[in-house]
Amino acid sequence: MFDMSHLTTLSEALEQSVINNDIEEIQRLCQVNDDFIRTIEPLVNDKQGNESIKHFISVHQSATRLIRDVHVEMQKQLYQTNKTRKNVNKYKGVKNAE
Repeated sequence: MFDMSHLTTLSEALEQSVINNDIEEIQRLCQVNDDFIRTIEPLVNDKQGNESIKHFISVHQSATRLIRDVHVEMQKQLYQTNKTRKNVNKYKGVKNAE
């Protein structure tokens, strides 16, 4: 059984980090609480508890989506940087031309 108050606290912190687009805090929260997150299971005869779990899952999915989107954007920027460097290297001889 997991601690429902910890789940609520984690949900709030994660939700605020998503709102703030705080990638480092999202990663820290998920890393520090990984073992706890993996113990979350649906509760029998506890409708309110299951609603809290559903809310956490929704927030966690939003955080995961944000991390994935940032990763994709960073990959695009890295690709553009590498492409630009290769194009600049092609024209090295131009600066030495007379």
